[in-house]
Amino acid sequence: MRKYHDNRTIIKRCSKKKIIQPIDFYFSEFISEKNSIIMLIAACLSYESRNGKTFLSIDYFKNHCFFSNKNKNLIKKILNSLGKITNWLLELSQSHAVSDGSSITPLILYKNKLYLYKMWKAEKNILKILYLRNNLNNINIEKFSKILKILFPQNNDNMQKIAVTLSLLRNILFIIGSPGTGKTTTIIKIIIALIKNTKNKIKIQLAAPTGKAASRLNDILQDKMLNILLDKKEQKNIPSIAITLHKLFNIKQISYKNIFNKINLLKLDVLIIDESSMIDLLMMEHIFFALSKETKIIFIGDHHQLPPIETGSILKDLCYYANDGYSPEIIFKLQKINKYIKLKTNNTQSAFISNSICVLKENHRFHKNSGIHIFANAIHKNEHNVIKKIFTNKIPNIVYYNIKNNLQYKNMISQIIKKYKKYWILINQKENMKSIINQFQKYQVLCLLKNGMFGVTGLNEQLEYNMHQKKIIQYYNINHKNWYIGKPIIITKNNKYLDLYNGNIGITNMSKKNILQVSFLENKNSIKNIPVHILQDYETAWALTVHKAQGSEFNHTILVLPNTIVKIFNKDLLYTAATRSKEKLSIYGEKKIFFNIFFKMKNIEKVNKLII
Repeated sequence: MRKYHDNRTIIKRCSKKKIIQPIDFYFSEFISEKNSIIMLIAACLSYESRNGKTFLSIDYFKNHCFFSNKNKNLIKKILNSLGKITNWLLELSQSHAVSDGSSITPLILYKNKLYLYKMWKAEKNILKILYLRNNLNNINIEKFSKILKILFPQNNDNMQKIAVTLSLLRNILFIIGSPGTGKTTTIIKIIIALIKNTKNKIKIQLAAPTGKAASRLNDILQDKMLNILLDKKEQKNIPSIAITLHKLFNIKQISYKNIFNKINLLKLDVLIIDESSMIDLLMMEHIFFALSKETKIIFIGDHHQLPPIETGSILKDLCYYANDGYSPEIIFKLQKINKYIKLKTNNTQSAFISNSICVLKENHRFHKNSGIHIFANAIHKNEHNVIKKIFTNKIPNIVYYNIKNNLQYKNMISQIIKKYKKYWILINQKENMKSIINQFQKYQVLCLLKNGMFGVTGLNEQLEYNMHQKKIIQYYNINHKNWYIGKPIIITKNNKYLDLYNGNIGITNMSKKNILQVSFLENKNSIKNIPVHILQDYETAWALTVHKAQGSEFNHTILVLPNTIVKIFNKDLLYTAATRSKEKLSIYGEKKIFFNIFFKMKNIEKVNKLII
């Protein structure tokens, strides 16, 4: 037996130095059977799973990537304690903690990939459901064609039309598209098509992973197209409200337990989920298990955006098959319905996945010369020459400010405050809260970090300090916390008693009874007022992390880069931040930080919770 106690000491030391978490150490110790190799493998798998990876390949261990190569000296110590390992697969096969999935064991070795059992099982279950539900619904070609003609009167063939057609044909569908490709319009047209396709009452539910994304879905339900293209009887089938996935499935955040399952199914005809890039592996499994095979599930998202907080970027994994095309059967049906003939044929086994994917490519929001569009494309296509133009301000609608000293930092703070001039005018004129909230949400500061001078906490403090110095705000001390009229806050935890959800943004104001309250814009543009003294789980919202802003849109976005190099940053962060803006993007930071994020870092599956 190799030097188990030496290796245990090293891994425990990693936990104390916060290279890994205590849970990684205790899990590895529990299943190791005093086998130092299994202990190391389990600790690595636990650590990488928490950082977003669904599995580790055998090459991870052969190449000594332990804990993502965090510390070369650490790796050297581990290798010295283990001795030379010539065959990692052999070592794994000899442990009772590992199996090929034919029996339940903590670790699963499948096709030279190592999984935690629950992740392997979830992935297997998802693929099985996609395979079993790869059937086509009964179609009425004449009826479908008539519906499509109402929705697309110009009779032009485009991917939005294909997406709507596939929503009629299939019970599981993933609609992918970058900002501006018409995902919102497609959702509206799908709702209309599904309602018109049935004479019976149909229960459609809209949902999203966060409160903010669900709030944006509620705006869709007010779209005029729904009232114009649906008669009064059909309008009764329009969904009443969009909610978060956790509320829909009544999932407890900590235990992740779901009251809906294979035995107790959630009764829906259609579930449309926006911002699906935020859905992790276990949540996807929950969704499939909680709904019957007759329920139509439509996922909408952009797989280039940030991966989920929890393990497994399932949308990104599925989109690996996005360009494989469709099976001959699907193409035949599409041609019959709308004469579309420009689709790639997929005769391989992957068709059961690619049949369920539709990629929207044509951008309707941004002109081809739009700086935001150019920048976003350059990020995920690795167009280095385009990216470099940012620093000479040669990309339209994008302005770069170099921040290298205290004076430039102070100027940044002053410039940010000036952007809120119209907001403060509305506050001082005591305009209606709907106008004030809408004005605030036109402009947003985003950070990559949560803490520090260049993070959310530091920037919020600096902005408040400067506004107080300039007498823009006046403090009220309530429950030992500073409040002021105009203070924006973001809810950070669901509160079912107050009907507030993670991501909801509210503005502080004084009620007619002189009670300080926070106003939130609810569904159907109504205002909800909550006294500040009963609010819990919130943060100041002048600046938000990119994670918190995912699913939001602003006219003008400011991205503040940190002043230190952090290895966990990746291009997904830049892409998500840039695409929050509809019109203008301002970037503050040092060139070397930007270069490090874009040019040197590999795209990793997960961003550490440091920046959430």
